[in-house]
Amino acid sequence: MLWGMDDREEKAWRDVHKRLTALDRGWDKPRFRAAAIADLARFLRERCADVPHLADLARLARPAMTRRDLFALLVPCERTLTRVKVTDVEILSADLPPDAPTPAPTMPLTVLADNFRSAINVGTLFRVCDCFGVARAVLCGYTPAPDDGRARQAALGAEAFVPWERAERTIEAVRGLQSQGVPVIALETVPDAPTLESWRWRFPCAVALGSERFGLDPDVVRACDAVMRIPLFGHKNSLNVVMAFTLVAHAARQAFEQNHD
Repeated sequence: MLWGMDDREEKAWRDVHKRLTALDRGWDKPRFRAAAIADLARFLRERCADVPHLADLARLARPAMTRRDLFALLVPCERTLTRVKVTDVEILSADLPPDAPTPAPTMPLTVLADNFRSAINVGTLFRVCDCFGVARAVLCGYTPAPDDGRARQAALGAEAFVPWERAERTIEAVRGLQSQGVPVIALETVPDAPTLESWRWRFPCAVALGSERFGLDPDVVRACDAVMRIPLFGHKNSLNVVMAFTLVAHAARQAFEQNHD
């Protein structure tokens, strides 16, 4: 039994998850999609009305449901049902010893996480932010908070050192930063975009990261002040989103240190 649930509630979560994964697999078949959405909506309405949190998600199961709506439903199910081991949780985190020098100052770099599905990625993102002195993180859309159980495991305490805030929509976060005079750079696989190696860093600035499944929405990319790419040379045309940001944060830190001296 899942913690805090009775058998009936656990079964409801598992049944919803089963319907959602089937809908995800058959999304590109319009007739199947319409029938599956109708079945999901009916199940949520009739069988889950008194199940905590599930009832709140029923509003997303509507005929005009989008793929993002699907993942806004699927993500909470996976967080509730999946038990993921973080392999390095029990490894001693390399905190500074008490007599070590004060950590270097943060650099005026903000990272925007656009609709991250994985709590593990969120926790790892906070570790990267702390390691390289990123000033703050903005978690957009359905991105899990760092106090999510698996995010907290992956962060290994780094979430305590990185200020963060929420934004309902990524494009609103972009425009909010721009209104403060902070340019926003989209990290995307755009063929003609300048590469990370050639990038000329100016601070303060922000970097927007898209989810691994969708990337950044085209309207978000258009709203950003510039686009940057990491050139890749293998058969796969993508990196894990936090691996990609690690390269960016390292390059930004090098530029910041050179300008700070």
